[in-house]
Amino acid sequence: MTPTTSSILSPTALTIAAAKLKCAVDDLHIQRVSGGYSLNRRALVSNGGEWLFVKEVDKTILEGDGQEELQWLKKDYELTLFLREVIPELVSEWSELHADGHVLLMSSYRKEEGWLWSLPQDTAIRHDYIQAIVDATKRLEELSFDQPTVERLNLQSFFRDELAFDNGMALIAENDEVRRRLIEKFSTLSSQETQPWLKHAYEQMQACLQDSDMLSQLDLRAKALINQPDDLFNHCDVRSDNIAYNPLTGSVKFVDWNWASFAPAKFGATEFLVDMACYGVDVTPWLDELNPEFLADTIGYYAKRCLKDPLAPDSTLRELQAKSAAIALVLYDATK
Repeated sequence: MTPTTSSILSPTALTIAAAKLKCAVDDLHIQRVSGGYSLNRRALVSNGGEWLFVKEVDKTILEGDGQEELQWLKKDYELTLFLREVIPELVSEWSELHADGHVLLMSSYRKEEGWLWSLPQDTAIRHDYIQAIVDATKRLEELSFDQPTVERLNLQSFFRDELAFDNGMALIAENDEVRRRLIEKFSTLSSQETQPWLKHAYEQMQACLQDSDMLSQLDLRAKALINQPDDLFNHCDVRSDNIAYNPLTGSVKFVDWNWASFAPAKFGATEFLVDMACYGVDVTPWLDELNPEFLADTIGYYAKRCLKDPLAPDSTLRELQAKSAAIALVLYDATK
């Protein structure tokens, strides 16, 4: 183990991983894991061909005392334990929480073992991949929980209200200066874009921003989201880098359950199909799986935020938000 790789995890996490693998810390092989938006430490760790995944809350690299991250890790662990009893095929086979809730160990799903953590490059299996994830979100929606379990696992709904009361579409429809800035931003993005499908999405967004009737319609559809029941269980962060898929078996494993909550119908399928369309995938075979009101709110939610200052000089979050808003508009138009 080199100093460079050992810095991926703290000495505490390395000691715990070594104990699990029944070896000395110096005998560990550590592989950095990409993805994830938190500052938690993440790595694959092995010895003698046996691998495990480690996620660690290290307060020394976090602002504040890290309590929010610790709560997320605890929820991830406890919810996975619960789901393993009711729908084990969609969660990791095992997991352990150590060091007063700071270190989570769980099954690894390595690319070398046939697992995919992103949109398949092989277009022949993309349809099966997307269908498997959409079907998995439907299975989650079928689960039921008693109220004590909802309270214990912090599954109370909040995403519908956060989106519905964000009023992003209302702001865009009513504020000339916001529309001007957005038109300018999407014009710049369109002029710089080399992918035809994404360039078209940015141009479609520009046209929408200059169509007062369209903006009013979107605002009405966005406001209607609050009338939808948010009583179906959902992972609530269904992006490709939170999903392991095995094309040989068709198996699906969701990870990072800290955002799990109750939400309106088709919430999971919609956020996943937006993610797929952001990669340029034609998702028209799944238009019936989309929630139009959720899409309308998504347009305003992300368009409003893409105007904010960058989080850091090299951050691409605002561009990602702009792309998500434009893609959500394309899919909304396709559902009409």
